[in-house]
Amino acid sequence: MKKIKFKCWVEEEGEKFYGPGPHQLVKSIQEEGSLSKAAGQMNMSYKKAWDLVQRLNNNSEEAWVILKKGGQHGGGAEITPHAIKAMQEYEKLQQKISELLQQQEDLIKVLK
Repeated sequence: MKKIKFKCWVEEEGEKFYGPGPHQLVKSIQEEGSLSKAAGQMNMSYKKAWDLVQRLNNNSEEAWVILKKGGQHGGGAEITPHAIKAMQEYEKLQQKISELLQQQEDLIKVLK
């Protein structure tokens, strides 16, 4: 069965800033409370996950993720209200795109 697919991301000066990968990472950090656990869940190296978080934090007016250094209670990671709002808006956009694509069944009929 043919299906229309579409990926959406936000760019800054021609570079990808936020899209499916960073979105899933931030969502996993929210669920796990840990950057290393979120990276592992995504089969991503800790270094790549850390770089993504740093890019989000450094290229935004407000931090997305607060990383806590280890200690006797261990480290952790927490997403900020700014990140939660951005995630919600990105998910709304994804839902609108999905609904639009579902309405385009005429194109699929022509391509059969």
